[in-house]
Amino acid sequence: MDDARTGLLGVARETIEACIGRLGQPRYRADQVLGWVYARGVVDPAAMTDLPRALREALAAEFGAQPDTRPAATETSADGTVKVTVELADGATTEAVLIPETTGEEDDDETGEDDAASSRSLRTARRGRCPPSPAYTLCLSTQVGCAFRCVFCRSGSRGLVRHLAAREILAQLHWARAFLDGRGSIARIVLMGIGEPLHNPAGVLPALRLLTDARAARFSGRRVTVSTVGVPEGIRRLADTFGGRIALAWSLHAADEATRRRLLPVAARRPVRETLEALRDHPLPPRRRITVECVLAGDVNDTERHARDVARLLGGLRCKVNLIPFNPWREPAGAAATTDGEPLRPPEPERVEAYRRVLAAAGLSAFVRRPRGADILAACGQLLGRADLSRGGRWDS
Repeated sequence: MDDARTGLLGVARETIEACIGRLGQPRYRADQVLGWVYARGVVDPAAMTDLPRALREALAAEFGAQPDTRPAATETSADGTVKVTVELADGATTEAVLIPETTGEEDDDETGEDDAASSRSLRTARRGRCPPSPAYTLCLSTQVGCAFRCVFCRSGSRGLVRHLAAREILAQLHWARAFLDGRGSIARIVLMGIGEPLHNPAGVLPALRLLTDARAARFSGRRVTVSTVGVPEGIRRLADTFGGRIALAWSLHAADEATRRRLLPVAARRPVRETLEALRDHPLPPRRRITVECVLAGDVNDTERHARDVARLLGGLRCKVNLIPFNPWREPAGAAATTDGEPLRPPEPERVEAYRRVLAAAGLSAFVRRPRGADILAACGQLLGRADLSRGGRWDS
């Protein structure tokens, strides 16, 4: 929907500044507006009490007082993971996931001011001065459905319906924070939900600008990660726009083209070497690494031979590897299967550990990710959402 009165979520800083300028107000008012929307979670201009009344009325008249989304449902897993379903204006839904951060999980590679502040806060809490606040990673979706149809991923099982606008991506943050309501904080953002982020630059890049704006959502770029199955032109555009400040993850899964084509139909059109070249050109800041993700399925890509192939391919690339055992899901039409029809199943834990040891022996940092939220279909590869056929979508769950 292109109605300008869809609320302030996703409105670019420059657009807000233009509205303020037409009223003869100083530019710092834009910082105040962005702070209200993203730091305080207030989207109704009438409630922005430190703004002049005329400006509040002008903002409401131009942009509207409420977002065109609403939280449709929340589900909480036994492990504390939360899935937030957000209904969009056209009746489709998308899903975001809040994942509790736990002690001992592998962290970013470098330290910075925000990490130092977090460490000081934790030390203070441990000394009994205040209770620790639970921290979460928020996984955001960028599309309804997905065109890339990775066989292990439920999100692409029915194809792409449409891209999400920046406001619809940021609405997931808004409603996730509303769900937490002081009970926890969001420490990281990962664009790893439904959809291929770099297939949707018109929605993703403006959302990233607001997520990393020091007066808006205020996330450090290294605490925002964009995951891609391998869109070289998208990787280069991300680099041109943000200069390497945004963290990057690559869904590789296998190094040889034959295995990749069994898992990723897009591999037939986008050879792995093209993506690797774009990644090698990516302007990584000091002490930063690209995250390489490998979903492992039993007897498909989980052997030590596959691990050796991945180690050779990644030689010389500044990266770390996350190994993700396949999370099963089932649709009425049947279970996930490779492009040649072989059903997918989780790998044996011993094979995952053997795979990790091969990578470690080759000098790569490799970590096995345990599933989070699988009992509510919120684990990696299990998200879906819904499109309402009665309102122009292509499928309905």
